[in-house]
Amino acid sequence: MDVLEMTGPSQSPRDRILWILTNSGGKMERSRLRRCAGMRYADLDPILDELAREGRIRIDAGNMICFKDG
Repeated sequence: MDVLEMTGPSQSPRDRILWILTNSGGKMERSRLRRCAGMRYADLDPILDELAREGRIRIDAGNMICFKDG
């Protein structure tokens, strides 16, 4: 069973990204997150930027995505 099957078709891409991060210990490389989410960078990056602006995640050195501490 792949990640898309486990998250369900009605889950938003934003929620899918957060779900994947949660189930990977809160940290994942950008390229692996893209593959797990089944998204192109053109679709993934604006969502990551929005989550970072909201303070939900941080992007370290441009490629490690982590839940923001505290």
